[in-house]
Amino acid sequence: MASEAIGLESAQAPKAAAEPFPAKTAAWYAVWMIALANALDAVDRGGISLLIEPIKRDLHLSDTEVSLLTGFSFSLFYGLVGLPLSRLADTSNRKRIIGGVMTIWSLATSAIAFVQGFWSLFAMRGVTGSAVSLKGPNGLSMISDMVPRHKLPTAMAIYNGGVSVGAGFTSIIVGMLLGWLGGKTFAVFGLPLHDWQMVFLIVGTPGVVLGVAFLLTVREPPRRGRATTMRLPLLEVFRFLWRERPIFFPFIIGSALLQIEAYGVLQWRFPFFSRTFGWSPAFFGPLSGTATLILTPIGLGLGAWLGQTWERRGDSGAMVKLSILGSCLSLPLTLAMLLAPDPWLAFGLSCASTIAIGISAPGAVAALQNVTPNEFRGQISALYLFTIGVIGGGLGPTVVALFT
Repeated sequence: MASEAIGLESAQAPKAAAEPFPAKTAAWYAVWMIALANALDAVDRGGISLLIEPIKRDLHLSDTEVSLLTGFSFSLFYGLVGLPLSRLADTSNRKRIIGGVMTIWSLATSAIAFVQGFWSLFAMRGVTGSAVSLKGPNGLSMISDMVPRHKLPTAMAIYNGGVSVGAGFTSIIVGMLLGWLGGKTFAVFGLPLHDWQMVFLIVGTPGVVLGVAFLLTVREPPRRGRATTMRLPLLEVFRFLWRERPIFFPFIIGSALLQIEAYGVLQWRFPFFSRTFGWSPAFFGPLSGTATLILTPIGLGLGAWLGQTWERRGDSGAMVKLSILGSCLSLPLTLAMLLAPDPWLAFGLSCASTIAIGISAPGAVAALQNVTPNEFRGQISALYLFTIGVIGGGLGPTVVALFT
């Protein structure tokens, strides 16, 4: 089956295909560590959304320039580095890659504290995006080799939960730090740093410790069900995608278009509540973060339960249906939030949308792993993450800024 899927005339499956899955303790520990890496990524990537106004104030930037920093700078380098190097996820030691890039993007986040203008901040966001681009393909590939298929919805719920928990803690931590440091100037290594620069310095530091811990404690799993141990030519990837285009093209393109709305609202939600209702980041950050921490696990739990229930009933399209269900619930709730006349009504609609997004989250990534042969998982996962990150993350914030 696998050799037919990738067009190989003769191939010998390695021993890993017949080996049992790793011990449950080691496997689920690795899943939680990868989720923790996602949480760290969310903090380092998303913290800038709460700091838009002070960055604009001190660097004298326009909305469009800020949108390029929050979206395009990150996504541009995410794509330039992530797509070519995604092949490493299919052949190299994945845990070393994840631990290494965690350390790199955390150092880049802390280095933002010392930027003095638009282009230096643009460069540091680019380094962060480059390093983060390798985390997703390697993490998803590792999980698919550690967890049986019927447990993938739960594993992917934990995986996506890391992003949501990180986003929640971002709102709480950055909001509290900004309230504590707000309006003050600090001298570090003889340089005067604004409050928002100190926030970046503080939130980037823990990632270095976590990166080292990941390298020392997580085990690299054997690759399962591979038809060949060789690195296949890139042309084989494109042939596979083209042959299976009825599955992959609508799935990847549709996911990317949905992310334009998702990233646009995510990056501008704090300025929206600030400009429309007068809520400060110091007030709204902890409020939003606490709600995210409470509500996202509810949505993810519902999604994992629905996905596993449908799959046990023999529904081969359960994961795709789960993703569609959550998206169809979240979009009207988000639109209603933006039109609400009262801040607390808008916040309540935002909370309901958070649950709906949580329901959809396990489905998309689990479906992608289920239909992709092991030989291609890293590269096709990178293509998926590239399209939702570059198209959604790159265009979403800028589209909103251009309209404002």
